Formats: sequence, C-alpha cells, structure tokens
Amino acid sequence: MVRHFSIKVTMMNFTYIMQGLLPLLVSVFVPIQVLSQTVKKDVVGNVKDQSGNRLIGVNIQLVAQGQLTDTWWAASDSVGNFEFAALPPGRYLLNASMIGFTPVNDTILIQGSISKKLTYNMVMKEAASELTAVTVTSRKEAIEIDKGKLVYNVGNSATSAGSSALDLLRKLPGVSIGQDDQVMLKGAGGINVMIDGKMTYLSEQQLVQLLRSMSGESIAKIELISAPGAEFDAAGNAGIINFVTKKNVFVGYSLDVLSGISKGKFWMNNQNVAASYRNSKVNVSGSFDYNTPHRFMQSQTSNTVLDQGQRIILDRRLQTPTKINFYTYKGNLDWQLSPKHQLTAGYNGYLDDYVKDNAISRVSRLDQQNKLIGVVESINYLTEPYHYDAANLGYQFLIDSAGKKLTADAHYISYRNLSDGLLTTRYLDAKGQAAAPDEQLQVHQPGTVSIKSIKADLELPFTGFHLKAGLKYADVRNQANYRFDSLSAGEFIEAESMSNRFRYTEQIAAAYASVSGKLDKTQWEAGLRFESTNARGYTLAKEIDNSWKYNQLFPSLSAQHEINKNHKVNFSVSRRINRPAYSTLNPVRWYYDQYFYYSGNPYLRPEMAWIYSAGYTLKDRYVLSASYSTRSNYLSRRLVIEENTGAIISQSANLGSMRRFDLTASIPLHLLNFWDLQLTAGASHTSYPIPLLQSEKITALWAASAMLSQQFKLPAGFNAEISANWTSRELWGIYEKESIFFTDFGLKKSFMKGKLDVRFAFTDFLRTNRYRGRSLTDYIDYRYDDLPDTHRASFSVKYHIGGQLQPGRSRRIEEQDRL
Repeated sequence: MVRHFSIKVTMMNFTYIMQGLLPLLVSVFVPIQVLSQTVKKDVVGNVKDQSGNRLIGVNIQLVAQGQLTDTWWAASDSVGNFEFAALPPGRYLLNASMIGFTPVNDTILIQGSISKKLTYNMVMKEAASELTAVTVTSRKEAIEIDKGKLVYNVGNSATSAGSSALDLLRKLPGVSIGQDDQVMLKGAGGINVMIDGKMTYLSEQQLVQLLRSMSGESIAKIELISAPGAEFDAAGNAGIINFVTKKNVFVGYSLDVLSGISKGKFWMNNQNVAASYRNSKVNVSGSFDYNTPHRFMQSQTSNTVLDQGQRIILDRRLQTPTKINFYTYKGNLDWQLSPKHQLTAGYNGYLDDYVKDNAISRVSRLDQQNKLIGVVESINYLTEPYHYDAANLGYQFLIDSAGKKLTADAHYISYRNLSDGLLTTRYLDAKGQAAAPDEQLQVHQPGTVSIKSIKADLELPFTGFHLKAGLKYADVRNQANYRFDSLSAGEFIEAESMSNRFRYTEQIAAAYASVSGKLDKTQWEAGLRFESTNARGYTLAKEIDNSWKYNQLFPSLSAQHEINKNHKVNFSVSRRINRPAYSTLNPVRWYYDQYFYYSGNPYLRPEMAWIYSAGYTLKDRYVLSASYSTRSNYLSRRLVIEENTGAIISQSANLGSMRRFDLTASIPLHLLNFWDLQLTAGASHTSYPIPLLQSEKITALWAASAMLSQQFKLPAGFNAEISANWTSRELWGIYEKESIFFTDFGLKKSFMKGKLDVRFAFTDFLRTNRYRGRSLTDYIDYRYDDLPDTHRASFSVKYHIGGQLQPGRSRRIEEQDRL
C-alpha cells in the first residue's frame, strides 16, 4: 500500500511538474533555438524635442549587457530617424545626447519574437543649464582636457565685447604675440587654425588679419591640439588651434544681427548679419560681415651701423597708422538627398582693403657721443587689397546605421594680392635743413596663389575598435611679380637689381590610416600618415632655384585613462612638419625705410618635429598639462645686414635644432556665491642655436606666464569680469622679448529672455601692454619698443530672431595656411 500510494503520488507529482515545466522549457529552449539560428532584430526610432520638432544629429549609443558588452552607435538623420540593424536578443542600455538637451538614459529589451523590428521613439528635453535672461544654473569649467586637447571655454566671457579672435588668442597660455602681430604657440610658428574643425590655412599675415576681423562674441571655445592624429594634415609643428563657434541644432529659421563699436586711436565698427534655414532636407546658411580693425603702432628701435668706417647709431621713431576695411561673405548649402546621401556646396570669400597711409619713420643718425649728425625721414604709403575666394563641393555616404561613412571633398582656392606703394625719403642735417635731394621708390608687386585639392575619408566602426583611412592630393601654384622704380630726373625708372619674378609649385600626395578603441577605462588611438612632396621655388632674373622631393611618414599615438571618477590622465605623441609659407619663400621686399625692410627667403627648408604631451585632470576641474617638442631646421625670424647699404633685413630662416618644454596648470576657485576665480599658470624652457659672426651659440631661457580671471554676479542680472595677463621674458627667434602685462574689464547683461545681448569691455585699461625686445646676435645690436593700440573701449549689441544661429560650415584645406 505504501509503495503503491507512493507510486500514485509520484505520478501525480510528475503530471503537475510537467504541466509547470512545459512553459518554462518552452521559454528556455525556444530562445536557445532562435539564438542558434542567429535570429536578430532591427531597432528603429525617431527623436523629437518637447515641441514636436525633429532633432538632427543626436548621438545614440546602445551597450549590450551580460557576458558581452558590445557597443553600437547611430545618429539621427535629417528627419530625426535612427536605426540599429541586426541586433541579437538581449538587454541593452540606451544613451542619447545632444548639445543643449538633457541626455536620455534607458533600458531596451530585445526578445526573439516574430517581428523583426523594435520601435523606440524618444522625446528630449532642453537642458536646464541653458542661459536664461538672468541666471546660469550651471557652467563649464574655463579650462578642460578632452582626449589630449586643452579646451578653453570663452563663450560667456564678458570681456569679449569688441574683441576679436586674435584678442582672445593672445590671452591663452603658451601663445605669444610678437612684432607685427606674429602668432607663435609654445615658441614656434607653423600654427594651423581651424574653424569648427575645418582648416583655414592662411599665411601668417593673412591669418592675423582674419583673426582680427573675426568677432570674439561668436566663439564658444578654443581648442589647443598639441599632437594631432593621423587624420589631420601633418603640417603645423606648433599644433592646431580650433575655434568652435556657437551653433544651432533646431529646425527652422534664424537671424542674428550684431552691431558693435570700439574706440582706441581710431573709431572702429563691426556690423554682421547671419541667417540660416533648416528643414528635413536642406540646410542653407550665409553671412555678411563688415569690420574695420584699424591699427596704430608707435615704435622705437635702435642699432649701430658702419658708415664709411665710422660707427653710427641709428635711433628710429616710427608711427604706423593702418586703415582696414574687411568684408567677409560666405554661404553654405547642405542637401540631404536621402537618409544616407548628402551633398554640400560652400563658398567663402573676403576682401581685405588694407591701406598704410602716411607711415612715418624718422631715423636720427648719432655719433658715438650721441651727437646728432643728421636725420633721414621716410614716408611710406602702401595699399594692399587682398582678394580671397574659396569654393568646395562635398559628398557624404552613410554606409549603415552603425556609423560607417564615406566622405569626399574637392576644393578650389584663388588668392590675389595687389600691392602698390611709394616710399619717399628726405635727408636733413643736424639743423633740420635739406642735406640732399629727396628720393622716391615706387613699388608694384602683384601676386597670385591657386590651390586645387581633392580628398576622401572612410570611417568604419567595428565592435571594439574604430578604423579611419583617407587619401588626399593637392596642387599649388604661386606667382609673384615685383618691380621697383626709382625717381631719376623727374621720371620713374625700373631698378632692375631689385625687380624680379618668383614662381613656386608644389604637389603633395598623402594617405593615412588610424585605429581607435576603448580597453576597460582606457581610450586609445594610433595612426600613420604618409606624405610625398615635390616642390620647387625659383626666381627668373637672379636664377635662384630651390627644389626638394621627399617622402615622409608621420606616426601618432594617444591614450586617455580614467583612474576613477576623480582622476584622469592622457598622453599623446606625433611627428609633424612645418613647410615654409609661400610668402616667406618669396624674396620680395617690404620697406619701413632705407635702413630696414622685410624680405622672403627662397632657400628655406621644411621644419620637422616630434611633439609629446601629457595631461592630468582632478575632479574634472583642476588641470595639469605638459608638453615637450624637438624640432630640426627650426623656422624662425633672423636679422641680416645687407652688404652694400648696411640695411637690416628681417626674414625667416632655419636656425637648427630646437627643444621646448611647457608646463601649464589651471585652478578654478569658487570663493563666494557671486565670485568665481580662474588661475592659469605656466612655465617653459626653450633652447636652440642662433648665428654669430664666426659661429653660433646655444641660447636657452626659462619663461613663465600667468592669467587671473575673476567673474562676478552683480545685482539686476549683470555679470562682470576682470582679467590680468602676465608673461615673463621669453625667446623669439634671435630676439629676447621683455615681459608683458595687461588687464581687461568686461560687463554684460541679457534681455528679452536671452535674445538681446549687451556687452561692454575696456581692454588694456591700465595701458601697460608693450612689446619690447633685443637681438641676441653679436653682429647687430637691434632693439625695439612697440606700443600697440590695445587701450580700447568697446560696446556691442547682438539680437537673435528665430532659433539660434547656424554658422555656415567652413570646409578648408591645409595648403591655405601657407598663402
């Protein structure tokens, strides 16, 4: 009985157990069978804001959870749609982000059902940290490190009123501004400047003009990239400076009107209108800017020369007024042919109407007892209208929703410089009476540069790593004719010994590949770029011929490791090249007076460099960065004595091997509810050889810099800022520059819910900014003391209509940097 009953119970239990296990077995073995047959599912969706507007360019990430942690990426297209193809069943974390909106974090469960698609639609809220009329509820740190880049967030600076991009640049650690506003980064020229990630590539002089004409109020942040990766052109040993402008992400129209005035030596004004329209298929943008970045420089220089065996002291007083009317115009069209195909057409041009009128150089000739012998007075008139036109066509093919894409770009750039001048020289004795007839030298030196370039880039994201590869070819043609005519018997006759024609040709073919990925908490990227260069520069009259051919490899490596949420470190290394600018190869002359002129150097060679950088971030607030670079054929400025006349020639030259170490620290402090402080300090050590009469010597110098910025929240919604900038003595080619100190003040307030922005600034209000330096060579004792026109008050009003402004995309190429 017991056994029989036991059997019955067992059978009954078995029946009940099987009835309970059957659904469980189905739920377990069916998915296993489905997975064994590799049944996958597509995830599709749409992204909108709270008003129902479709959002374009939202970054969306899916991370698989469980034993595998693969990651997939996508971006919403021109109508806000996104898609992830063929995802295996499982649980996924979804992360969506876009500037100006609160990130979305959610969990998605993909089950092996009959349907092959899972629909996920999301609504993104505008971020609470957006600017309001009165309050900023959160703000970025003034300085950050992002994947090896030093990022300076300048968008909210009250001192940007009336400021230009050049004014903002001169405040950054490691950036030096020298005579004639030459820009150097960490002791070297060869700076590549990008705007919104696209190269601008102008000559040193034209780069300064462009930055001076670019409104600082349109800039959100400035990125300093010390060791760029393989995807960037290898040119630019000082690294890359990227100006990131304020952008619009909304569908619809926008109109931005800016009006500003400044008063220093001259009244200056800046008028700008920019507009954009964006819908699901087309994005059209354009702007027109009129700016008058006039300049005035007072200079004092001195040096000693030999005149008929007698040592004469030349004491120069120079006033250089420059009137500039700068017109910039650009337009851009992005046409989304389909969700995967996009065409881009762009045009960017400017006219720089540059006039140096009545620049007076008064040179007093003194004997060894400082007794006046006579005076040579030079009056220089120069008109140099620069015409620049750049057109581009682009194509983008999104291969799949995982982020694979192919892009192609074609560029044509035309640059024309029409330069005419007249130098009048008067000779006076010690009593101010005419000692010799006046002399006149007429200058005519037109030049053209044309650049044709085509490139293609491929991005292939895979599970665990990301691959990039590309090809590029560029062809450059530079022509310059310069003629000097001297006045003789009432007629201008060509000075054949000074006149010539310069020709330069260059072809560069390049290919690169890079791979990046993430290993645990470490992000890394390694790349290799190959460039083949064939260049020739020659003059027709003096038979100067300088040509070179070379093939070079440019490797790069970077890594960023997150120790924990409070500590991050990064490291990068890359090999770079600094090719001479076209204007520095051209042996034409620009006279200050008969004793001093600038000239090109057709014998220049490219500068090669290795750049190493490292950084440490504490709590995403405190930043410490270091860099070290070695350069061969270091390109910088030198002085040469002309044999026949004893005049000083200032020109670029190769100075041998250069080494530079930089250390920068950024410390933000929140002192009170209304008072924030940002301290940035740096130290550097530079060494390289300079030429002497008989040999050369290694010159080396430690330098330091500091910038202290204080922000105050005042009653009635006003925000004020006071900044002080100091740089110690530092090396600059054959010069040793004296220390520089200046202070700025700014005040701003927004009205009408942020649509009307009013700013006032007073730059260099203590009038302490001066550029002083002396030559370190033993064959010339040249000194200079320049007082720039930076003591200036500015007022600006900016009004927004519609959405926020969508700037036209500037698609530029590397060769433009050397115009």
